[in-house]
Amino acid sequence: MARKYLEAAELIALDSDPYAANVCVGIAVLSGIAAGDAICIAATGSRYSGQDHAAAAAVLEQVDSEMGGRLRRLVALKPGSHYGDRLLSAKDQTTALRDAGALVEGAASRLS
Repeated sequence: MARKYLEAAELIALDSDPYAANVCVGIAVLSGIAAGDAICIAATGSRYSGQDHAAAAAVLEQVDSEMGGRLRRLVALKPGSHYGDRLLSAKDQTTALRDAGALVEGAASRLS
């Protein structure tokens, strides 16, 4: 599921509409959350299941500090992307795609 979210985000990244970056980042955040869950499940057999995504990043940091940091950066973009409190930048989009991609690859390497 994480990979499919990432694929969708990458397609939306091609759109030049100013709102597309928010949608792209929002889907990249979902990708990162799903990948973080997969990494935790592969490592410990469980995942964080609450509503606080920052807490999920903290749990992931216990398993893999780099991946936890990537998820923390993605989660920080969630309010702008999902709730539209501001238009996100091309830099935000690039960062989100990079972090989500690393999380997806991290999950894939642990599950193969």
